[in-house]
This record gives sequence, C-alpha cells and structure tokens, in this order.
Amino acid sequence: MKLNIFVSSLMLLSLPFYVNASSSWVDTRYAHITGAETNQYKIGVGHEFDSGAVFLASSLYDMGKDFNQFKSSFQEFEGWYPIRLSDNWSVVPGALMDVNSAGTKIAGSVMLNHILSNKISIAERYRYNHMTHRENDLNQVRSYNDVHQLDLFINYQAANNFKLFLNSQYNVNTGNFKAPNGRKAHWENNLGAQYWVSKKWMPYTELAWLDRDKNHDNQFRIRIGIKYFIP
Repeated sequence: MKLNIFVSSLMLLSLPFYVNASSSWVDTRYAHITGAETNQYKIGVGHEFDSGAVFLASSLYDMGKDFNQFKSSFQEFEGWYPIRLSDNWSVVPGALMDVNSAGTKIAGSVMLNHILSNKISIAERYRYNHMTHRENDLNQVRSYNDVHQLDLFINYQAANNFKLFLNSQYNVNTGNFKAPNGRKAHWENNLGAQYWVSKKWMPYTELAWLDRDKNHDNQFRIRIGIKYFIP
C-alpha cells in the first residue's frame, strides 16, 4: 500500500514536467562528519520547471577516514510540486527515493510554505520515511525501521546575492528501533549560507549538529559545495 502511494506521488509530481524548463544545475559538495570522522562526496543534478516543480537526482560516495576510498553509498531521487494558495502561502507535496546496497527507502511529504516578507520565509514539513526492507529490531524481530520526520525551514535573504537558511529536523522511529543517540527520537539542526558569485555560480557552506552518537559525543557535519547553473 505504501509503495502504491509513493508511485502515485511520483506520477503526480511528473505531470508538470512536460512544460518548458526554467533552470537546471549541477551540484557538487564535500562533507566531513566529526565523531565518526567520515568524509563524503556528493554530486547531483537539479531541474526546475516553469510550473515551479523541481526534480533532483544525486549520488553520495564514502571517501573513508583517510580519503583512501571512493565507495558508492546511495543514489537519491527527489521531486516536489508547489501548489499556490495565495501570494504568500503554498502547499508543497513531495516524494523521495534512496537506493543503496542494503535496500531502498521511499518517502512522501507535504510542506506548508509561508512568505513573511521579501526577505524572510518559513516552512513546516512532515515526511514519512519507509524502508522497503526489514531488519532486526531491539528484540531481534525482523521489522521495518520507518521514521516520522518533522522539519522547520527558515530562509533569510540578507542581500540580492546572499541567503542564510536554517533547517531544524526532529525524527521519531516508528518501530522498536533506536537512533544513533540511543533513543527513539533525535534532532538534527543545519545552518547554511549561499552566495551568488554570478548568474552561473553559487558556492555554499553548511554546519549541522547531528545530535549525539552512542557514546554521547556530539556529532557535527560540515559541508562545502558549489552549484553551477546551466544557461
């Protein structure tokens, strides 16, 4: 049933994709996660249509602690479509799929976006993440490690070519599983900045707190990336 809902969501999102394109881009970034001391590289492409619909496809690679490997971690496909309610309000349904060697995660989401002014906008999103494969839970019972995800987004357009953004995320396991912090729920808070060097190039950086690991140590993630917009 969940898979049928996801497929239907993808079909809904694909309906506006036949109109003329408004912009496309290539996104490449490096990330380092403290605690685990892992290094990651991600490359992806994005496309926004005149209707406002967006489709993303990307691949993540694990470069190891000492940059001694380049191993594929997962491939991700995501799309969303904004439905305008008024000049300042919109509802944005979305869908996502992650594919890796262990299995596939599919997700459906809905977001409510509100433009407060020409500089500030906020959005709240609910997303249900479903794992299509079973794994052993705390009682060694094969089950789905699904997660409820709640997001708060705050965007601040500080200047025409400079934007700050905050994403606060709260995740709750639905089954008898625990997050890396040893609890059923965990937080992730991500603060970022984007700067338009030109119409084609936009470097960005992000700093995130990924809650605590099983040893109760704080985990942080640093991202440095750049987007190239195709004319």
